Amino acid sequence: MNERLAVALLAVLSAIGFLLAPWAALNREIGARSTVLLLPGRVIDFTGRTDPVIIGGLGLVFALGLISLFVLVATAWLPGRGRLVAWLAAGAVLLASTGWGLDRVGAAVAEARLAAFVGEVERAIETPRPNRDIDALESVVAEADERPLEESREAALAAGLNVRRLPYSRSGMGLAAFLAGLTGAAALLFGSRLYPRASLFIDRFLAAVAVPATSIALAMLASAVVVLLLQPTPVGSSVEITGPLMGLAGRLDTLWHAYLTLFADSLGTLSGFLEALKFTTPLIFTGLAVAFGFRAGLFNIGAPGQMILGALGAAAIAIYLPGPRLLVLPLAVAGAAVAGGLWGALPGWLKARFGANEVINTILLNYIAASILLFVLSDRPTFAAPALSIIRLLGPAALLVLVAFLIPPLRRAMGRYPRLSFAVGGVLLLIAMVAVAAPVANDPPVIVDLPFKAPGSEPKSYPLQPEARIPQLPAVLGIDLQESPGANDVIVDLAAWLAPLAALLALWLAPRFGAGRWIPRLFVTVAVWGVSYLLLALAGLAAVEVEIPPTNLNLSFGLALLAALFMQVLLWRTKWGYELRAVGVSPKAAEYGGADIGGNIVLAMTISGAFAGLTATHYVLGGALEDYSLRQSLPTADGFDGIAVALLGGNTPLGVILAAFLFGVLKNGGSVLNITFSGLTRDVVSMILALVVLFIAAKGFLPERLANPLRRRQALYAEQDPTISQPLDPPGKPVRKEES
Repeated sequence: MNERLAVALLAVLSAIGFLLAPWAALNREIGARSTVLLLPGRVIDFTGRTDPVIIGGLGLVFALGLISLFVLVATAWLPGRGRLVAWLAAGAVLLASTGWGLDRVGAAVAEARLAAFVGEVERAIETPRPNRDIDALESVVAEADERPLEESREAALAAGLNVRRLPYSRSGMGLAAFLAGLTGAAALLFGSRLYPRASLFIDRFLAAVAVPATSIALAMLASAVVVLLLQPTPVGSSVEITGPLMGLAGRLDTLWHAYLTLFADSLGTLSGFLEALKFTTPLIFTGLAVAFGFRAGLFNIGAPGQMILGALGAAAIAIYLPGPRLLVLPLAVAGAAVAGGLWGALPGWLKARFGANEVINTILLNYIAASILLFVLSDRPTFAAPALSIIRLLGPAALLVLVAFLIPPLRRAMGRYPRLSFAVGGVLLLIAMVAVAAPVANDPPVIVDLPFKAPGSEPKSYPLQPEARIPQLPAVLGIDLQESPGANDVIVDLAAWLAPLAALLALWLAPRFGAGRWIPRLFVTVAVWGVSYLLLALAGLAAVEVEIPPTNLNLSFGLALLAALFMQVLLWRTKWGYELRAVGVSPKAAEYGGADIGGNIVLAMTISGAFAGLTATHYVLGGALEDYSLRQSLPTADGFDGIAVALLGGNTPLGVILAAFLFGVLKNGGSVLNITFSGLTRDVVSMILALVVLFIAAKGFLPERLANPLRRRQALYAEQDPTISQPLDPPGKPVRKEES
């Protein structure tokens, strides 16, 4: 019933969009001023200087769309296979007509754009200037229909005419067309339940995406109110909004254009896509850190502090450890993981040994880590003499504690009374600190030169050794940005990049086709790798010319994907991972089964901290912080964003990757949004992300039978067959009442 209601509501919403909302944009100018098209052929010009464009066939698109939407609504409550067949047919017609209509709009706009260019060149020919080659311009006009517009513009520029701005730029889909495509896709998806295997796949898919997809949609709807309040409809100086239809179309197009701006640069251009991946990389690490803790029943809110300690560990090795790249770089990466892991192990040990709440401990450790970073990168910090006396005392005190742990009788005594031992030791240390810090007359302050800090007032470390630097994408492709700044055209072997992805997919799917053991799976993986590369090379992808923009994206992105794979294997393919997840679900039951609760807590927090510490591979070793050094501007807010990424991703590695990419797209789109719209800033993105977390915490306000995958499957099976009491997880089969 819920799928029927969803399709019917989408169809009604799409029908309203067909009548009132812009279906396509013919022109988008600087300042977000637009010329929009409403079906069946109404044009509203908010720019005040866009000539009309004749587009044929839109009446047919309008009629087919409304008929398809009417069929979807009318058949929503039909029983049995008839509804599914009608949905498949109507969804296919709706998608086909929408795609054909957009293609017609694109062709008409391209023709009008070419005509405007030819008109500019012809006017230049009629008014010759000494710096223009008239014969070359006439050749450009004669050959304009035979070559791409950009080539014609370059030829005109070579002839002395620079056609800077043409009308009909950035045309494309409107809100009504998007709703029609979404409705058609939903009809095809749910109509595919006509086939049993597809029905099982759809059920699993919906169980995985119901809460995240609903939360994102609700966040977008809530943010729409703020966007419409902050940003008025952009219009030209000579345009006045007259009539309710024009006003409504302008508001809807403003909202659609704002959301399109958030995603278009990251998903539509290579430079934007690379920037989105740059934002994605640290969020994968922090998202994995939080998700790993959640799987063990722990809330690791200390990722910011673990990021800092990981950065300090990586920088210490990368700056001072001599040796070849094969030694220094892996040790620097390991240093980031170890330092972050040890900082995460501390609250884990406190919880396992004393029952201390890990949320409070990790929050407090974040402040301590931030203070350590500030101290390390301070410019010649000045200490009072008593402060140095206290620091000198801490070394012998730590040595004394270590010696006490090495003496068996003392260790056993402290183990029997841990809280008392901790309290007595703390009090004695405080008394000793007060004693050594007694002020002395005429005791001068001491200025300390720290080894990390680079000379100067800027809070950053010395540069990393070249052997410890993770190469950025331009360097991987053989581009030296010092010699050739800006975008560079290079020949890229895309087959070598895409074939490993096919091999990883084969490694994952091999057990489903009978290759369950590791040796056959590896054989299949290698075979798929080779065959995929051969096929891609034959398709011409072994040597593709690509324009690579300057970017700080580095190979730590691949390391983030490997970390996600490690988490997947560890949690779902090892005995310890099963034990860890059991501890997270029910600690007492896991302990009854023989699990070491305390040890699992410490190890889980250690691995969680190691994931967060690995963000240093991106920001420090990868040079994403402007250069290859440790800076005080380390964006520790990524640690808190990792909480939202983990929640949105369902605490699974694949979900974390997808959620981190969504956040990366939004973060990159926020900068473009700030440039395009005068009333909107990056704070809109922060608001959207906060709303996503809010709605995730509320489970998208979905009822339990939808938010809970088991309940959802049970309701689905009961709808299909009333004799079924409850479904079993695949590969089991539903249990019928008479069988039970």
